[in-house]
Parts: sequence; structure tokens; C-alpha cells
Amino acid sequence: MISPAGGVAAHLILGTRDEPFLSAMLESIADAAAVLIVNDNAPGSSPHADTLAASRFGREGRLIVDRTSFTGFDAARNICLRIHERNAAGGWVAFVDADEVHGTPVAGIARRLCRLPPEYDFVDGYTWHFFASFEYYTSIERRMMFFRFKPGLRWEGHVHEHLLGLSGKRVALPYVYAHYGHTLEPRRHAEKGRLYSSLGAPGNVLPEEALDDFDVVEYFKPVYPCLIRFRGGHPTAASEILAALSPKLSQNHDITAAIVRSQPLTIKPLTSCADTITR
Repeated sequence: MISPAGGVAAHLILGTRDEPFLSAMLESIADAAAVLIVNDNAPGSSPHADTLAASRFGREGRLIVDRTSFTGFDAARNICLRIHERNAAGGWVAFVDADEVHGTPVAGIARRLCRLPPEYDFVDGYTWHFFASFEYYTSIERRMMFFRFKPGLRWEGHVHEHLLGLSGKRVALPYVYAHYGHTLEPRRHAEKGRLYSSLGAPGNVLPEEALDDFDVVEYFKPVYPCLIRFRGGHPTAASEILAALSPKLSQNHDITAAIVRSQPLTIKPLTSCADTITR
């Protein structure tokens, strides 16, 4: 039975590709959100169904899944908003992606949202953007974690969508979690660039015929100078999948480490990196 206890529902969009970090992400927010609302737009049999069902949300009856064809990120997120309203799923929304994994503090943050003065509509954190490695990241960037739910909210923009309908203040917390989307196979990164380009986003786009065989070092050349050695600890919920993926990705991750070690020490050009990487 769906219960809004805790006042937070997580909204998640899933597509056609497998999501290696999905189970870790779900476990990392299981104590932060009372309900998980998913727009699974994979056609036919979903590659995510078993992972969703096996999560604590699925096992405990805290899961709502919608199956709708993908037309843009705004439309997909708007479906989650409508489901949230129909189910009275709580006063706050957790903004989550399948390749982001939270640390344990997120549950405490979620529990305290009810204490936030009404003039605040957004609670932000920060993310490490890992790139072509689990040991290097491009930046730590401010990221919306929670927003207050109100009737009439809507997302706008097929890609890099933005939320309309809230005008309250934002508060940023000194909390950092992990974004692993750019740590997987180079082809996957290139495919994502093609998808975002088809929706209107600028970026470095490879032609389809080049996806099977392209110069990875040349393709990532603008990003390598941005990379910073990671000295912290990965979220506990990610430990199992990082251990499983590391051997499979070692060839590309070793290239990253070798290139970064060969570079002179410079001030990292973070602005240009943000323009280069598809979020």
C-alpha cells in the first residue's frame, strides 16, 4: 500500500538502456523517500522491471510505475508530477537520476524537510561528476535534490528541462553525493550525446557509423585536463556495483589514469569542462 508517510516521493525517469547503478541508487534513497514514482519509457519488456521489483520500494509496496513512450524529459517528468498529485504522495519531491548514488545523510535531510520555513521551495546539494574513472571527477556542482510539491507544477524543455511553478527560496547544504553516468563505456557516453543532440542540446556528437570504432582519447581530449583526483569515499550503497564494474571498465579507466598522470599540474578549466560534458 502506498503511504505518503515522511512526506517525500522520489521521481525517476528510465529509458531503453540498462542502468548499472539503478539498484545502488534505489537502495541509497530507500530511507529518504516514502514512495518511488517511475516513468519507465522503455518499449516492450522493460530491462528495469526486475530491479525495481527487487528494491525496497518494490518489496514494501512503495512503488508506482508508469509505462509511457518517451517524447522528451519534460513530458516524462510531468507524468510523474500528475501521478504524485493523484496519489497525494507527499509535500516534497526527491529529484533523482538512475546514475546518481546518495550517501547515508540524505535520509536525515529528508526527515527534516518538514521543518523548512514555507518561503523555501528548494533544497540543493552537490555532486561529484566522475568521468571515465571511479578515481577522477571533473567538478563538484550544485544540484537540486528536493523541491516542494504544489499543484500546477510543470517541467519545460525536451532536454535540460527546468521546473516552473515555484518561486520560493533555495537553500544549499554541505552534502555531496556521486554521479557515475560518465564512468561507463565510451560508446555509451557518445550515444547519450546523440540523444541529447536530437532533443536540441549542443555538444560533441559522433555520427552513428562511428560509434563502434572511434578514437576514445581524441574524443575525450577536452575533458582530460579537467580531471581531479578523488580523495574521498564512495557512497556505501555503491560499493558492490563499483567492485563489479571495475574489472570490466579497467581498460578505459587505466587510459584515463595514465593520461591524467602525464599532464602538467595546472589550474583546472572547469567552465570549459561544463560546456563539454553532457549531463
